[in-house]
Amino acid sequence: MVENYKNESLVDVAYSILRDRKDEISFQDLYNEVCLKHELNEAQKTEYVSTFFTNLSLDGRFVTLKNNFWDLRERHTYDKVHVDLNAIYEDIDQDSRESIDDEVDEDEKALHLGDEDEEEVGEEGEESEY
Repeated sequence: MVENYKNESLVDVAYSILRDRKDEISFQDLYNEVCLKHELNEAQKTEYVSTFFTNLSLDGRFVTLKNNFWDLRERHTYDKVHVDLNAIYEDIDQDSRESIDDEVDEDEKALHLGDEDEEEVGEEGEESEY
């Protein structure tokens, strides 16, 4: 029996594929299978890939694993797939602070270099200020 996937969303087709597979799959292989079942041509595949990735990421039935592999969330325990966003935000904050510190250091260097440019030498070799 040939199933008709045309009336299903791409994400629903992905769910069917993963449910039938019983194991994880790379994003590219999953997308290729979805496109095959949905009978998408190359132009459509290129057009829909980013939307499919976004929808897959937002759909709570799916979970992304290491190396861009995907699986059904129901097959994984919370501690294996949970990403602690606080740790990520701490890293981002730390990177931002370091970047700001680097910018301040560069601004201070430029400020001091500007001071040297303002000093001019008078006719008799003495420094004069304007």
